[in-house]
Amino acid sequence: MHGKNLIWTIVLAIAAPAPGSTPSKSGSGDFKLPNVVPALDAEEERELMTFATKYIPVEDEPFIEHVRAAIPPDEESGIKSLFRREPEGSKIIFDPPLSPEELTSRAEIGAVTWIGTRRGLYSIAGANRAVRHEHYGVDGPLATRITALAGDSRGNLWVGTPIGLSVLRPDGTWDAFRGADGLPVERITALAADSRDRIWIGTDQGAILYLPYQKGRRWFYRAGKRYLVDDVILDIAMPPGGMPVYFKTESGLSAIKARRLTLRQRADLIEARLNERHRRLGLVAACQLDDAETPTSYTIKDSDNDGLWTSYHVVAMSLAYGATGREEYLKSARRSMHALVMLQNASGIPGLVARSVLPIEERGGKSAQWRPTPDGKMIWKSDTSSDEIDGHFFAFFSYWEHIARFDPSESTLIRKQIRSVMDYIADNNYQLIDWDGERTTWGFWNPENLNDDPEHYLENGLNSAQILSFLKVAFHITGDPKYQRYYQDLIRKHGYLGNVLLEKKVFPDENNHSDNQLGFCALYPLLQLEWDAEIRKALQKAVRRHYKIISGDGSSFFYFAAATIDPDFIDIRAAVEDLRQTPTDRRQWKTVNSNRADLHWNPRLSRFGRPQLLHVLPKDESNWAKWNGNPYYPDGGRDGRVEDDGASWLLGYWMGVYHGFIGD
Repeated sequence: MHGKNLIWTIVLAIAAPAPGSTPSKSGSGDFKLPNVVPALDAEEERELMTFATKYIPVEDEPFIEHVRAAIPPDEESGIKSLFRREPEGSKIIFDPPLSPEELTSRAEIGAVTWIGTRRGLYSIAGANRAVRHEHYGVDGPLATRITALAGDSRGNLWVGTPIGLSVLRPDGTWDAFRGADGLPVERITALAADSRDRIWIGTDQGAILYLPYQKGRRWFYRAGKRYLVDDVILDIAMPPGGMPVYFKTESGLSAIKARRLTLRQRADLIEARLNERHRRLGLVAACQLDDAETPTSYTIKDSDNDGLWTSYHVVAMSLAYGATGREEYLKSARRSMHALVMLQNASGIPGLVARSVLPIEERGGKSAQWRPTPDGKMIWKSDTSSDEIDGHFFAFFSYWEHIARFDPSESTLIRKQIRSVMDYIADNNYQLIDWDGERTTWGFWNPENLNDDPEHYLENGLNSAQILSFLKVAFHITGDPKYQRYYQDLIRKHGYLGNVLLEKKVFPDENNHSDNQLGFCALYPLLQLEWDAEIRKALQKAVRRHYKIISGDGSSFFYFAAATIDPDFIDIRAAVEDLRQTPTDRRQWKTVNSNRADLHWNPRLSRFGRPQLLHVLPKDESNWAKWNGNPYYPDGGRDGRVEDDGASWLLGYWMGVYHGFIGD
């Protein structure tokens, strides 16, 4: 039966064992948890409580996505006619006189005509005589230099200046908007308002859509090649329908159109593109386009994380098949899973997983870290990390749960593969031993490193969660009781469950976002498989602590994984909105936000010494590729030629759908 995506599944899963499972008898008397993580106090619980089970699923309602639109050459002349002409000033009397070059803009509000100039704001009285507005800064525009004017249907006059936006209300009062009020860029060059009172603001650093009468989000910053051919905007024009909106820039005409779609439609678009140009030997990866605007070819390079990124896609498509039963999702998941199997077998040493593989013809220039496969047809990359193994077990669990266990040949294959990898790690004292007999740099989960070596305090919580997850998944798939014995031994004798309580390590100046993704890759299978009451309670404490730290990120994968144990403590609406804000276009366009006037900077640098923000920007204003990225960086991206595969987004979406957080 496909689809556990019912709300009651979520609610009942918190209190009931999985179907067919028997809770273990380990109990609280068999192990003790260290008193290192205090329970959330009443105030913290109130702050986190969202009561999401009262409103989920969040319906997959159509939403609007802004995209840069191509302008056919034969339409340019018609579009140019939409732009305003220079304000007519020859018949208007100014005192003192103004030259035509000093007139900047014109707007009609009811029976009053307003003229913007470089010396101030004027209204036309009788006999075409212009009267200068008396006050500026207070009870008037922010500055005497008026750069743009626009009127809306409610009788408001919007006034652009070099230092912000002002508005004259029908009752004669003035308001102003600057960076502190949410205006991303204060140096305004153009204004336009449509019949629905959507205000488009042109600046010398991109465009801004302002929705003054809408609840919720009101400011939308549109800059960079994702939206515009040039960020220096000279004028704005809109057809009667409001969209697309046209911009006259220093580099020519540019247009932004509104595309209406649902999350499911976006998911299918991303999946289709992924299968079209984001596979190398079945592995899923970003590609390099020959031309960002009109790509005709692409290349895909090897990556140290080929296994991890491909595992995202395995999980996403396994969940998609579990939720829908659609055959194309099964085939796509199988293709990715078999690519992981290729990595698991490439070294010729049973259980030693390769980072990546390449045809032997591409060996030239590669380091000694690359080794020939036993058949001599490929080369494989050694020194595999714990990150990669985390991804493989994440994929093992989801592929087994939704696909392999229903297919005799696939179930045989997956049992063989997971046993090989798990035994190799367990038989080597929970270490990943490389081809040369030495442990890989980051391939360790053993007590001597995690519990006894202060150098590895940062890893002890995360790696403890990983190895417990690996063993639990291996036991679930193979049924071999030795894996459950290993699991209980690490908990009872070595305190690994206590380590998991501090799985998320955070210091005042450091938040490791890569560890966020690795943590939830490991925790997700554990949360679905562990039903011992005491162990599950400890896992819940670990998840709540982790979520409390990242609760301002909105990251859908992390939120949905955490919600499988704690739905009423997770902001499900924020997770769904995060998916909606992510552009369907996965080209990594350069985004620059560090010059914005509305930012709040974190006084502490990131763990890499880079400036970062206190609050996450919407994903449609920033550059995002994968869950390991720091969402607090204001700038990112390149020239658009690097296109992310989109599997990270698919992972978040399909996890939300399968577990009933996102509706149809």
